[in-house]
Amino acid sequence: MSDENQGGPIPGEPIPGLTPDLVSPAPGPAEPSAGPPTPGMLAPSWPPGMLAWAVALAVLGLGALLLLQVEAAFLVGVAGLFVVAQGADVHPSWRRAQDAVAWITPVASAVFLGALAFLVVREGPPGPVRIAVACFSGLGALASLAGLSDRTTDGLVRLLFPGAGTSHTLRLTARVVLFTLWLALPAWFVFEDAGAAFLADPAALVNSTSLSGGLVGYAVLALAGVGLLVRRDWRATFERLGLRAPGTAELLVVPAGVLALWLFNAGSESLQRSVFPALWASDQRFTETLARSMGPGLIVLLGLSAGVGEEITLRGALQPKLGIVLTSLLFAVLHVQYSWYGVLSIFFFGLILGLIRLRSSTTACIVVHAVYNMLALVVSKP
Repeated sequence: MSDENQGGPIPGEPIPGLTPDLVSPAPGPAEPSAGPPTPGMLAPSWPPGMLAWAVALAVLGLGALLLLQVEAAFLVGVAGLFVVAQGADVHPSWRRAQDAVAWITPVASAVFLGALAFLVVREGPPGPVRIAVACFSGLGALASLAGLSDRTTDGLVRLLFPGAGTSHTLRLTARVVLFTLWLALPAWFVFEDAGAAFLADPAALVNSTSLSGGLVGYAVLALAGVGLLVRRDWRATFERLGLRAPGTAELLVVPAGVLALWLFNAGSESLQRSVFPALWASDQRFTETLARSMGPGLIVLLGLSAGVGEEITLRGALQPKLGIVLTSLLFAVLHVQYSWYGVLSIFFFGLILGLIRLRSSTTACIVVHAVYNMLALVVSKP
């Protein structure tokens, strides 16, 4: 990979063959639009893909709502915010639209974390741990509201993306990252209380509709996040996401990556079983229940949903800017259905996949992740 993984270039300096993307400073109110585009960058006039995005997002969002797929609808909505942010970074005429929607992420994050705090207190007998988790969630709500200030958000941008300058897209990214990381602890705590309902009827949450919706939602979010048809054409978008036809290197990396994940998981499970037997039993019960409820077609779909959806968004779009460690942490906290030990193991899974992305491509990460998930479910079937 290029130096884009080391925190980004000097703000405003183009990357040969790529666009400035998330590293360019947001132009001031009186500044003209940027100069001649770099190769693959769409001309800085009225963003030509805005109408296409508006139609696509409306259709996908409405479809997700009609199918009662909340996760997919949420991802499509966030993708819409990224389209507007990218448009505002490219053309001054979109800054008013960006100003009109910039409040949505911090306010929605605060409302959600506040509701989680209330739920944590309400759903069980009060105790020191429960009160501490509720307070933590409440503090997250306040931290999210602080993101209404661009000055505060720019400080977070400098922390997460050192040397990258600032932009509307980076501010939105920083707010989303903060919310996701803060959400992990209260969401994990709530899932512990609600886990029995999942084990009783896993098909209610994991089915072909939900898996397909998640796959489409994450893919749309990744494409919007890097500015498809707003800042980049299709070819430059695929290049930025690390998607390319597998060559000899990928054909060698894939089996090695699957083997590395398998060996790590075997060692991790052995340690968990001997040191934390209760946690091992809980994680094992969850995996076996999930595998038992899935036929071959659903197993393949889950592998593709996680492999394509998570990798194109995390390793493809986010890792080159956020780095391997923080991206792996985000990857781990998206799996709050497991014990804290299981989440920690998934963090190391993320590091392995991050190294594959760094040394090879997102395409290789997708295949490794998908194949590993399918094999793990097949082996876990009772």
